[in-house]
Amino acid sequence: MIVEVSAVPVGVGESLSGFIAKVIEVLKKENIEYFLSPMGTSFEVESFVRLAEILEKIDRTLFEAGSPRNYYVIKIDSRAKGGRMSEKIRSVEEKLKQ
Repeated sequence: MIVEVSAVPVGVGESLSGFIAKVIEVLKKENIEYFLSPMGTSFEVESFVRLAEILEKIDRTLFEAGSPRNYYVIKIDSRAKGGRMSEKIRSVEEKLKQ
């Protein structure tokens, strides 16, 4: 499944990049393929159980980094036949060439 998470530490000021870097560090430690964008981070996991584990680690990491409150927007694309981030991007790029 493909997941997009926007993690927003609340009450830490205007700049969030240091906190987002911590989120990326969690994904790297977990060997999760990810794609960072200006409004969120997309990554691939094999199950909802694994997603919950990752989100728990992200949440704990943000609290440890000094966030008093964390707000999340999460989008999930779960397909019976599967699908990868790279395939979705390639499909759109191919259509742009036409």
